[in-house]
Amino acid sequence: MIELKQHYTVLIVTHKMQQAIRISDKTDFFYLGDLIEYATTDEVFNSPQEEKTKEYVSGRFG
Repeated sequence: MIELKQHYTVLIVTHKMQQAIRISDKTDFFYLGDLIEYATTDEVFNSPQEEKTKEYVSGRFG
């Protein structure tokens, strides 16, 4: 995946946060079909702006 993303745009849908952190440059967080937050992967996982995102990445729901 890391080699492919150097030449192509790759879209991955996953519930595995460790996988997303390891290979993604940008991350979208959806909840019930709504886009809650979109940012760099580092921002989404280390300093999320939306409360639902904070709850999900911290393990408080989901």
